[in-house]
Amino acid sequence: MLHIGPALLRTHVGLAFALALCIPSVIQGAPVTIQLNAPTYAGQRVLLYRTMDLFTGRSELLTHTRVDDAGRATVEADVEGTVKGRLRIGEVNADLWLRAGSYTIDFPAPDPRLARSVNGTTSVDPIFHGLDAMDINALIGDLNERLDAFLAEDLATDQKAGMQAVDIARRGEGELLPDTVRRPGTLFITPVFSAARVDTFERKLRRFYGDVKDPWFWQNLEYGVAGLRFGPRVNDRELFDRYLRNKPVLYDVPEYVRFISSFYAEHLMRGPFRTDERALMPAIDRVQLDSLVLLFRRNDLLNDARMAELVVLLELYANYHNKLFDRQDISALIDAIGNGSVHPEHRTMAANMRWDLTTMRVGSELPSLVLRSPEGMPVRTDTLMREHTLLVVTASWCTYCEKELVALDALRKEYGAYFNVVAIALDRDMGELENYQRKHPQRDWPWLFGGDDPTLADALRVKSIPAFYLLNGTSLTHAPAPSPTDRLAAVLHTLRANVMEREKLRPDDGSRAPKRR
Repeated sequence: MLHIGPALLRTHVGLAFALALCIPSVIQGAPVTIQLNAPTYAGQRVLLYRTMDLFTGRSELLTHTRVDDAGRATVEADVEGTVKGRLRIGEVNADLWLRAGSYTIDFPAPDPRLARSVNGTTSVDPIFHGLDAMDINALIGDLNERLDAFLAEDLATDQKAGMQAVDIARRGEGELLPDTVRRPGTLFITPVFSAARVDTFERKLRRFYGDVKDPWFWQNLEYGVAGLRFGPRVNDRELFDRYLRNKPVLYDVPEYVRFISSFYAEHLMRGPFRTDERALMPAIDRVQLDSLVLLFRRNDLLNDARMAELVVLLELYANYHNKLFDRQDISALIDAIGNGSVHPEHRTMAANMRWDLTTMRVGSELPSLVLRSPEGMPVRTDTLMREHTLLVVTASWCTYCEKELVALDALRKEYGAYFNVVAIALDRDMGELENYQRKHPQRDWPWLFGGDDPTLADALRVKSIPAFYLLNGTSLTHAPAPSPTDRLAAVLHTLRANVMEREKLRPDDGSRAPKRR
């Protein structure tokens, strides 16, 4: 039995590494089967996602099934290459790497002693049974633990020497003596890892994993070590020549993507904006993608056309909210790559970036959905939206939701003439919703039955409930909206004031109160 802990999907400590990951390899799809043991979750739906593009974090649902009464489920899907996957039951998630083959996994219950995540999702570590030592989950988990251990040990063992070095330098007591056990005690003056220590560590890793024949694993090892060499005092030219020059872009290798994300971080602002602002700003304002790519390629560490376009795409995405640039121009440039790039990986990334920047964001349109009314009739959500609508996503089994809906009841008494409510219930069956309505007749707004269909939560980008959205027609004006127990009253107060002011300007004397919608 193998317990895959947090190091399976590692984050670096002590250095400013980007957390971007990768796009899965594009090869012939092949089946993966997961025999899941989840007794705590009997009767619940289990979902399997794959990450389409870990630069944006967008994922897609591969398949879903139900945990039976005995707490078991068989999850089957086709995967391409090596894919970051996620198993999800309710608000609980477990990350793993997916490849063609079979796995037996325990899906544990969350530790009751730990607080739930702020966004309503909770992570657990999958427990593998009978996992081959050469399986990618075992290998990557082990490698990440060793890389993290090196980072933690280096920082811990050098901290004392580094602080002593600062003290000696301040007092001017002569030259510092080199530390033959650890690197020179200058960590907090010129923070960089000792090249000798990294070289030794890399040799040990390569000897330890000498029997591994997996190219994808070795690429992760190479660029995991490359990340250890990155730092403010490192020669960028040497790193480029060693790890990037004349080498392919490895979209499906997470350590590689971490490395280039760090290596080219903030290039737009550190490069073209600083050196050639007069050419940069017109290129963005006029949506001249070719000119923008050429500006990036003036950097001799970025002269490869594919890499230049990739870095342009990443920098546009990172600077979408930068007030120096118009968001519509950034969006248009991302669209230009999505529609015209010769690299399919870039087209996929651009589409995912566009989705991330626009879906369920202020100013965007509510996705068109067809749900069922409590009477079982199909209803298009957009037919229920009025001038001012509060969309509520809730469920009868959600105890915290009830606290918010009680507060919403009070707000309706004061502001109900100025906005209407539409609710989507994520209950498992229609009977639960009908029973809830009977118990709460005062909540006489339109109810729609969403069930536990995972595609609904994905379409609305709902990570936890209750979720609230304010709309003007089908256009989102607050996404998400403040909750009734938080700042929704202030928003509704402003809304009422605006409506009353508008009523005063009508041809009649404005004495007619607005009708409840």
